[in-house]
Amino acid sequence: MFFTMLVLRLVHIFAAIFWGGGALLMSLFIGRGIQATGEAGQQVARQLLNKQRLHIFMSVAAITTVLAGVALYWIDSDGFSPAWMRSGPGIGFGIGGIFGLISFVTGAIFGNGNASLARIGAQVNGKPTVEQLTQIQAAQKRMQTVAPIHLVTMILAMIFMASARYFLF
Repeated sequence: MFFTMLVLRLVHIFAAIFWGGGALLMSLFIGRGIQATGEAGQQVARQLLNKQRLHIFMSVAAITTVLAGVALYWIDSDGFSPAWMRSGPGIGFGIGGIFGLISFVTGAIFGNGNASLARIGAQVNGKPTVEQLTQIQAAQKRMQTVAPIHLVTMILAMIFMASARYFLF
C-alpha cells in the first residue's frame, strides 16, 4: 500500500505541476504575449496548438491529476470514511478537491475554446471570413469568462492541497 500511495502521490504532484504551472504560465505571460504581438503571436499560438498539441498535453495532465487525486482521497479516507472526511486533513483535501474539480471543468471549457481557435485558425487563409471571425470572437469570449475562474480555483486547490495535512479542526 505504501508503494501505491507513493506512486499515486508522485503522479498527482507532477501532473498537477505541469497542469497548474502550464495554465498559470499560459494565462499570465504567454497568452498576453500572443495577444500583444498580433500576427506573430498568432503564429506562436498556431505552433503551440496545431503542431505541438499543447492543449492535449494539458488535458492529459489535468485528467491524470484528477484521477490520481480521487484515488489518493479514496485510500486516505479508507473508502470515503465520514470520520476521516470530517477531520482537518479530510476537510482540507476535500475543499482542495472541489476547487480542483471546478478548475478542471473551467479548464476543459478553456481548452475547448483553444481547440476551436486552432481549428478555425487552420482554416483561415489571409483574413478570416465573417463567419470565422464570429466563431473566433465567441470562443475568445467564452475563454475570457472562464479564465479568471480557472486560475483562482486552481490556485486555491494548490493552496488547500499543499496545506491540508496541517489543518486542525
